[in-house]
Amino acid sequence: MPLFVKACIAFLVLIAAGISASAAPSFDCAKASTRVEEMICDAPALANLDSELSSAYKTALRDAPWASANKRIRREQETWITKRNKCKTKRCLRHIYHRRISVLYSEVNGDAAGGEPAGANPATMMAVCRDRAAHIFHLRQPNVETKYEGQRTDGTHAVNGTAYLRNAGETFQCSFNSDGTSIVQFIIN
Repeated sequence: MPLFVKACIAFLVLIAAGISASAAPSFDCAKASTRVEEMICDAPALANLDSELSSAYKTALRDAPWASANKRIRREQETWITKRNKCKTKRCLRHIYHRRISVLYSEVNGDAAGGEPAGANPATMMAVCRDRAAHIFHLRQPNVETKYEGQRTDGTHAVNGTAYLRNAGETFQCSFNSDGTSIVQFIIN
């Protein structure tokens, strides 16, 4: 085999490894045993959501103030997995993942029990940004994904997202004021 062909094959293998590494779910795809797990492994966006959910779940368990809250979070996660496994489409999975991630972020921010969160609430900002994008792109909410990116040095908060249109995804960003209470800028990338 010519050296050029070997180099091209090696390059393609490296690219494929980079793509799969960036979109790895929280479980081993080689051991995927259900149709839902196979759908997650086949879709990088779902794999990323699964990884994000796993991180949010671990953080919620770590930061739970009482053992009873920790047990409740575990029970809710088991119930959620049962609901997730009933999904038949990728759209259903995206929707159910976004809802659960929002709930877990609420746990971390302390507002799951009905109290006021300390500072800006990422789950609320993601929901508000998702609503704005759904309105702008004339889509239903399950067709819009958002992710809280954090607070910038100027005090504003960034929420990035993707609106899944018929033929492609359109990316956007919501910038919130320092309190996280209102969008100060909406940008379509």
